[in-house]
Amino acid sequence: MIPSATGKTRSARLLLFAFLSAVLALSSSPIVVRAASAIPDTIRVALFLNLGAGKYQAITQTAMLSSEGGMNLVWRDAQTSTPFGSVPAGQTAVFTMDVYRALVLETADYKAASASLKKIQASSNAGAIIQLAKSGNTVYQVTEGAYSSVAGASAALAKWTSAGAGAGPALSKARVLGPWAVETGSYASLAEAQAAADRLGSSGLEAFAALKPLGGAVQYVVRIGQEQDASKLGALRQTAAAAGAANVRVPEAGESYATLRQTAMQADSAGTMYALPAGASSAIRAEPAGAEGILLSERSKRTYRGSMEIGTLNQSLSVVNEVGFEQYLYSVVGVEVGASWPLEAQKAQAVAARTYALFAGMGFQIANVVDTTVSQAYYGIGSENPNSTAGVDATAGEVLTYGGKLINAVFSANAGGITADNNLEIWGGENAYYAPAVKSPDEGPQQGKLDWHHVALSSGANGYVRSDLVEDSGRKHDSGAKLLKVIGDGAAVRPKPRIVDKEEPLARLNAGELVVELKRVPEYNDFSWIEAPMTADQLLEALNKRAKTPIAGPLRTLEVSKRGPSGRVTEVKANGTAVNVGVGDNLRSALGGVKSTLFSIEETGRFTIIGGDGKTREVAGQGGTLQVVGADGKARALTGPNVYVMDGDGGLRAGTTALGFVISGNGYGHGVGMSQWGARGLAEQGYDYQYILQYYYQNATIEKDAWG
Repeated sequence: MIPSATGKTRSARLLLFAFLSAVLALSSSPIVVRAASAIPDTIRVALFLNLGAGKYQAITQTAMLSSEGGMNLVWRDAQTSTPFGSVPAGQTAVFTMDVYRALVLETADYKAASASLKKIQASSNAGAIIQLAKSGNTVYQVTEGAYSSVAGASAALAKWTSAGAGAGPALSKARVLGPWAVETGSYASLAEAQAAADRLGSSGLEAFAALKPLGGAVQYVVRIGQEQDASKLGALRQTAAAAGAANVRVPEAGESYATLRQTAMQADSAGTMYALPAGASSAIRAEPAGAEGILLSERSKRTYRGSMEIGTLNQSLSVVNEVGFEQYLYSVVGVEVGASWPLEAQKAQAVAARTYALFAGMGFQIANVVDTTVSQAYYGIGSENPNSTAGVDATAGEVLTYGGKLINAVFSANAGGITADNNLEIWGGENAYYAPAVKSPDEGPQQGKLDWHHVALSSGANGYVRSDLVEDSGRKHDSGAKLLKVIGDGAAVRPKPRIVDKEEPLARLNAGELVVELKRVPEYNDFSWIEAPMTADQLLEALNKRAKTPIAGPLRTLEVSKRGPSGRVTEVKANGTAVNVGVGDNLRSALGGVKSTLFSIEETGRFTIIGGDGKTREVAGQGGTLQVVGADGKARALTGPNVYVMDGDGGLRAGTTALGFVISGNGYGHGVGMSQWGARGLAEQGYDYQYILQYYYQNATIEKDAWG
């Protein structure tokens, strides 16, 4: 049995405390204050952004915004910001691209339209009901998507038609709608443009009010038609003129505009959809009219401070939240560390996060950072808490510098007990401010958690059962291994030592059943983890997604061939050949997404056997039949997928008849710079945030308000 997690944590912390006491004095280090580069008032955070293939991509077809206090809308381009309208409190404004859409159903029956939308929304968030006046009727067009091509929209239309989403009394055939239109106007106000669109609609035309920039102002026009290409615009222009439209023109390619379509997602709730062309150089900014934030449905219905800017980039919709810099940090620190963590850990995270965001510059073309861990996690107002906010406020303006310049203050969740050496293990490059391979008190995630038993079942299968569900039976298996007895009915046996929502157990056991204990392990957590066995085929596929030179299958062996100063793996060999995945941190994704590179690999289908001549031979399972010879001299076939081998110490090891691999390790993330769990551990030992930062970012200076 391994020592308890609590015992291991305490001894590690005492050793680290003694070590740090010798290195760090208990008086606070001074914070340098000087005037130079200043912290900006706001930061731009991309919530949805497409930078192109191989770069950052977070794509949505729609952006649905609302605010309990209402929103004001501003047309924004390189020269001007022009207010043009508002969205009432609680009402939703939908933003999308004016590209190709599937018209699934056109009907005068709202109930039929609502039923159609419900079917679409079961698997798409880009469905809408557009309400318009047409041929003297109120018509509802049920549409889906924002596709870059007719082919894409046609494929979607075929799917929805096949699924029955177009069922109902239809006024026209289902078809693909496009962005091509003619234009009439301008009009003195949006209301006049909408009235003109309704008049043209009474003639059977599909007409919508639209906005266009004009000399630092916004003009109101009507766009007529939803054609797939330009070939029909000449005839459409004549039809519109005959219906009374004045000054009808065909817009030039590349003109900026926003088509306004009235939505009717609910019978008693109207709204507006703003459709921007794919190559728009302008954007629409939504600003909160009151103190309430703005809710973005497509981002898990999170609510954000500041304004939202909706535009297009690389044929995709972009959504950027422009928010006060320190308010941004309220959310980041609230997400990145626990609300109950010590204040000094909150402060350390605040300074690191502030520095990281400033170092990024305009790192994402139209935004400084993104809202995921590609930058640092940012979930809006909902992730703020008083403790994290206090940490940000207490360190307002403080940043980390080296040689008068901001450092790239990267951090990770858990260093696994020791930080990484960036130069030799992770990304490479000399960074004098990263502390290489220093001890880190990271055991916090497993404190207070129950251990689990890796057990073999009577069926031959094996898995993990939590320690409070079994007890020592006082009996031994024939192999000498301990037999555990299940305490109550329904005890779950799981593929990993943890409970995961919606993950079905491998088996359920009833009271009194016996299982064989293979070993006792901590619960899966950010400090200590075991991944479920992977087959050779699964690992080969994962490796070849990252390997610069493809590995020829089948995968027969996989072993750690090099480690760095902290013990992190820097190279693995597959079939005896080193696998080149680029920088060391890429090994995490190359092995199927393991939590860190501080790991070991166990080949479950490889055994060393002793022959009758006393010589040993290594055998790797290839899915064939294994034969064992019993004490009676008879050979028996092992027909199941699992096999249990007694090692030289008398312990049982779980193996497989086919080649498989179990990867286990410590830590979560790259391990460079500050460990968040380590910062918590140091804070709990009494160290302040300045010492925590200077422990993980050696040679860095804490400066306030400015740097350089």
